Amino acid sequence: MKLTDRPSEFDPHPVAPQPVLEGPLAALLEWQAMAEGAYSANTLRAQKADGAIFQAFCESRGEPYLPADPKTIRAFIEDQVKSAKKPATVKRYVATIARVHIAAGLLNPCSSEAVRLGLKKMGRETSARQDQAHPLGWQAIKEFIESAGEGLRADRERAMLCVAYETLARRGELVTLEVRDIDFHPDGTGQALIRRGKTDAEGQGRAAYLSRETVRWLKVWLEHAEIEEGKVFRRLIGRTQVGGLLNPGSIAPIFKRVAQWIGMPARFVAQVSGHSTRVGATQDLAALDIDLAAITQAGGWKSTRMPLQYAEKINAARSGMARAARETGRDLDTE
Repeated sequence: MKLTDRPSEFDPHPVAPQPVLEGPLAALLEWQAMAEGAYSANTLRAQKADGAIFQAFCESRGEPYLPADPKTIRAFIEDQVKSAKKPATVKRYVATIARVHIAAGLLNPCSSEAVRLGLKKMGRETSARQDQAHPLGWQAIKEFIESAGEGLRADRERAMLCVAYETLARRGELVTLEVRDIDFHPDGTGQALIRRGKTDAEGQGRAAYLSRETVRWLKVWLEHAEIEEGKVFRRLIGRTQVGGLLNPGSIAPIFKRVAQWIGMPARFVAQVSGHSTRVGATQDLAALDIDLAAITQAGGWKSTRMPLQYAEKINAARSGMARAARETGRDLDTE
């Protein structure tokens, strides 16, 4: 900035004074500043988006959103249910509304009976069951490995599938994996360090085993892409040029293309997501009778709820009723 460009008390057009915020809004903005770094960027982004949805609802009704009336929140819950929002999504909205009020130094309206009963009513009228990503297990990955052919894209997809499967990495963990996080051992195996995950806010990290096959394809990708440091998986420009960082949102389309390549039915391809290798690996481990504690540790979960949900179909085939059906002959092949 030039000296003559500096604002001056003699400037005929002085800068208009900015209004000083006070009360709940000022407290909320102060909390948002302090929250930077305490929460992940994705969490803060989601909270802002959730808050904007509730604010728009309140404004459409001419009602205040800060502080919000418990009856307004109940009406919001009913409106979201009518809009076919998932119960988990609505509960997240309510949690965000509660957090905003607490951060603004206000009483939490979500602890009221009106909101509690609204959520309870939602639970009776809707299903809390969440759609599960279609699995990409080892058999599907192996089929792609054997049929993908040559080329930089095939190299990347082989390595990515193998690493995602064996580390049970979430899409955000996969795209942030760096070369320095990979150790290649003399016996041909390896190890990957997942430095930070969704349930690991403090960044303690977890180590994941890499088989010889995964190490082999990973080395092929790194060599052909000429990657010696930085992020392991990158964008591809055309057929031969390696680009910059991958966005977590690009993982699902990549996995969907893999599913299409191996001839997976269209209805299953539509259900493939960035979590598909995570679901597939969990189901494969459960089918091999790997104990639940080991599966939970491998996936970096804090509880057994998600691995049990992912392995539900496998466990159903090994349930008490399934064993009884075999023992009593009800599962005999009569053809």
